[in-house]
This record gives sequence, C-alpha cells and structure tokens, in this order.
Amino acid sequence: MSKLLSTFLRLSALMCLPGGVLWALSPLGVHFSELKFKTPNVFWKLFPSAPLLLLIGVVGVHFWLSGRYGRLGKIGLFVILLGLTLVIAGDVGLYWLQIDNVYIMSAPAYRTFRIGLLILGVGSVIYGVANLWRRTLPDWASLPFTIGAVCGLASFVRDSGQFGATLWVMYGAGWAWLATVVVIDAFVSFVRKRRARSQEIRTS
Repeated sequence: MSKLLSTFLRLSALMCLPGGVLWALSPLGVHFSELKFKTPNVFWKLFPSAPLLLLIGVVGVHFWLSGRYGRLGKIGLFVILLGLTLVIAGDVGLYWLQIDNVYIMSAPAYRTFRIGLLILGVGSVIYGVANLWRRTLPDWASLPFTIGAVCGLASFVRDSGQFGATLWVMYGAGWAWLATVVVIDAFVSFVRKRRARSQEIRTS
C-alpha cells in the first residue's frame, strides 16, 4: 500500500506539465475571455486549475528529488506551496465568492492573490537557485526553470503590460519544462537500474 502511494505521489509530478502550460496560456485566455464575454473575469474563474495542478505537481517533484536539493531547496519548495495556496484562495475569494464586493476598502481576496503571487515568485527563484547550486539536475535542465522563475517574479511585482504578459508565459513554460525533465530523468534512472539488475543476474 505504501509503495502504491509512493508511486502515485511520484507520478503526480506530471501535473506540473499541464499546470505550467495552462499558466503560460493565461494571457491568451484573458484575451479570448474579453473578446467573447467582454470581461476577463470568466477566464479568471477558471484560472485556479493552473495553480492547483502545479501544487499537486510540486508535491510529486519533491518525492522525485527529495534529499537532492538540500535545505535551501526545501525552503523554496514550501514557500512555493504557500504561494500557490494563497493564489488559489485569493482567486476563489475574488471571482467565485466575491468577498471584495463586501469588503471593498480592504479587498482581502485581491490582496491574498497578489501576496500569493509574490511569495510564489520568491519561492520559485529560491528553488531554482538551490537546484543549480546542488546540481540536482543538469544545468541545461535547471537553468531554464530558474530563468522562468525570475521572469515570473518580475511579472508578479508590477504590471508591465505586454512585456509582463510575456514574462508570465515564461514562468509557466519553466514549470512545464521542469516537469518534463524530471520525468525524463526518472525514466532514464529506472532504465539504468533495470539494466544493472539484469547484468547482476547474468553474472551471478
């Protein structure tokens, strides 16, 4: 049972791929929502699916790479989880529960959403740097994610129009890239172990 649960948790890392893609497509979704419904709110009601998939995927990535990225990586990971949770809560509160229509001056849902984005960006940068520092994955794998994390943080700090939307896309692409690399790395490792076992059996 524990082995089955461990396998399930590891496979959940795949969720970072659709989560990252959906995140990257956000500017396009906003554009279509404005064209079709004359408001971006329809898209933002659906947006929580992206951070939710990322949240599930991050847990899976942790089970694949746990113990390889050190204490700094663990800090970054938990900061990411906190940020994603706040982003989801803020979006739901803002566009589904419409809390800010009641508390107009304090706007708690919007503030939660924005703070969540900032925490998410900071955590992603920490996590990317930790992976580069500890060589958790090859540099060609970790560097694009880290660059995407920096771009994401820059887009979360302030609204920069079309340029900010491009940075937002790069952040989502970074997560999709990381998920792909982690899965490939795990598959290659699995194949190597199987070959090593086969050779041991033949020689024994």
